[in-house]
Amino acid sequence: MTKKAIQIYINFSFILMILAICREISLPAILGIFTTGKHVALLSDFGAPGMPTRHLFKQWELIDGILFILGTPFYYQYLKPINKKNAKLFVSLVVIYGIGDCIFSALFDYSGSYFANWHSCLHAFGSLVGCGSLFIANCLLILLLLFDNQLQFVKLFAGTQLISIIACVLCLFLESYPLIASTLQIIGLYGLYIPLLVLGLFVGFKNLKIWVLRELKL
Repeated sequence: MTKKAIQIYINFSFILMILAICREISLPAILGIFTTGKHVALLSDFGAPGMPTRHLFKQWELIDGILFILGTPFYYQYLKPINKKNAKLFVSLVVIYGIGDCIFSALFDYSGSYFANWHSCLHAFGSLVGCGSLFIANCLLILLLLFDNQLQFVKLFAGTQLISIIACVLCLFLESYPLIASTLQIIGLYGLYIPLLVLGLFVGFKNLKIWVLRELKL
């Protein structure tokens, strides 16, 4: 019974990843409702001291970080037949993202500048390591899918990662222009999320349907 419960969790875990990504995508729109007239250059500004969204942002990011971690078993199961070692590495990198970019953002305040104080530095460090890890994970995923001859995913994911890295680099240099910086940050993050989201939506639900039909013996 325990073994079957674990297998059910693994088969359904991609839903947790999709939920985490949908929450991250909707974060600017939802928290933006409560910050009318406030200076928001980066998403981290929602959690800055004095912002009405500070506590909500922290709770939101903490939950998302946990969801990112709990959502990884499906991806390991999917990639393991291609290369078990690299499947473990991929999952580890995604977990680092959940800890670095989400949980660190919840634990350490951002005070308007990455170098304003020690907790802003830790916040920035977590975001940099987390986003870098997710980018590397996506590049590894592209190589694994290329090896498995899944070219339809390879082309899409390669394009999104190129757009993502360009947007993230430009965001760092244009931080003094709030509207441009925030737009670039959102584009960069959305690009990083697309591989996990697409695999979850297309492969996850397809495999889930097969598993359910097999369990029902239809």
